[in-house]
Amino acid sequence: MADRPKEQEPMSHTSPTNRRDSHGEPMNAGSRRVRNRRVRNRRGAFTVEFALCSGLFFMILLAGFEFSRFMYARHSVDQAAYEAARIGIVPGQSPAQVIARARQILNATGIRSATVNVQPAAFDGNTETVTVSITAPYADSSWLRPVFLAATNLSATITLDHENQAYLQAQTINIGNNNFEPIDK
Repeated sequence: MADRPKEQEPMSHTSPTNRRDSHGEPMNAGSRRVRNRRVRNRRGAFTVEFALCSGLFFMILLAGFEFSRFMYARHSVDQAAYEAARIGIVPGQSPAQVIARARQILNATGIRSATVNVQPAAFDGNTETVTVSITAPYADSSWLRPVFLAATNLSATITLDHENQAYLQAQTINIGNNNFEPIDK
């Protein structure tokens, strides 16, 4: 039995030579004091950092909410003007029906106190175009009290050709004068 390594006795976990710091170096009483002093010097740092950064974070978060709502409201006003003008171009509709359709869409999207204007004031067989204009203050339509866009108005104007006019124009255009297409008679 030649050279067999000696079995080492297990070291006690309570012995001061067995304690190691985070880098694996043996700890003694002096290094513990330095570590404790570092921890004591860092107390309250998180609170101060949070106080400085949280204000900026929440301001950016609320600005994101406000701009998202603004874009949603702006698109809703555009869509309400378009849908109302589509109602107005159909023969037999009235300006009151156009305004009712615009208000229906605006109320469904949470936009209150909007002004809806329709031109012409009455539709007849000679109506060429229908124009719908909508204006709404953003402050009345925001979910939160607006900070960045408080004085902004949402507005949209759309003009569509009345279907009477499209039918009349199709009757007056002579389509068959093209040499490459047959003439229908």
